[in-house]
Amino acid sequence: MKKNANSVSLRKLPRLKPRGGLAVMYSSIRALLLRELQTRFGKYRLGYFWVFLEPLLTIGILILIFGTIRDRVSPGIDFVVFLVNGIIPFYMFRTGVTQAMSAVQSNKGLFSYKPVKPVDAVIARNFLELILKFIAYIGFSIALIWFGFHISFEAIPQLLMYWALLFLFMFACSLVFMVIADFSQEIQKVLNVLFFLLYLLSGIIYSIQIIPMPYREYLLWNPLIHIFENMRHAVSPTYALVQGISLSYFIEWLVGTLFLGLLLYKRFEKRMVRSK
Repeated sequence: MKKNANSVSLRKLPRLKPRGGLAVMYSSIRALLLRELQTRFGKYRLGYFWVFLEPLLTIGILILIFGTIRDRVSPGIDFVVFLVNGIIPFYMFRTGVTQAMSAVQSNKGLFSYKPVKPVDAVIARNFLELILKFIAYIGFSIALIWFGFHISFEAIPQLLMYWALLFLFMFACSLVFMVIADFSQEIQKVLNVLFFLLYLLSGIIYSIQIIPMPYREYLLWNPLIHIFENMRHAVSPTYALVQGISLSYFIEWLVGTLFLGLLLYKRFEKRMVRSK
């Protein structure tokens, strides 16, 4: 009698449908994304506001510094619009890559569950940065339009594509530096210096148009300049693209870095998952 009762109760249990690899990956990334939100902003009242405050302070300081020569620093575009379309995307790229370096150590205990992989942690952190910085970008753009600054809506699809390409490049670089950081956390210090140099050499606070030709050619080796300049041209068609700015050059860097990142991740995934 007891056996029959157990068999009846087992029949009433819902049957779980087997999930595919993408469904499992989506669930893992979603859980990690919510965990990142709680970890980074759950304890601080001004946590979310800081997403807007950091670029606002930077833009304000730069306006005070370059206020008298703003037309020469960014010809063909309002200086504030110029800064918004450089600083916020750069902050997304910088924070996404640096956060990815600690993704393995921060989530080491979760890797004991087979569905959770290091790449899921990187995607979660990168996607969180994309969401936060793009919300900040939209907020700043709306504020600029409200205050009478000119922003063109003719190339919105292209602008969204540039953001997507920058996100993919951030993900590719995150994979590379995540693997390197698993061998040595000292790379964090080197990366901080590297990002400071990139901040100065990526045309964030000045237009590449004002750089003399012999030196401009060296700056154009930096792929970030190409995507930032295209973003600015999308929102302000009067902002001319100098000769040498090429979206295909940025895509070549993206494909090469993504290939290297996936190759390194495939080679050292087991090492990252293994507890130390």
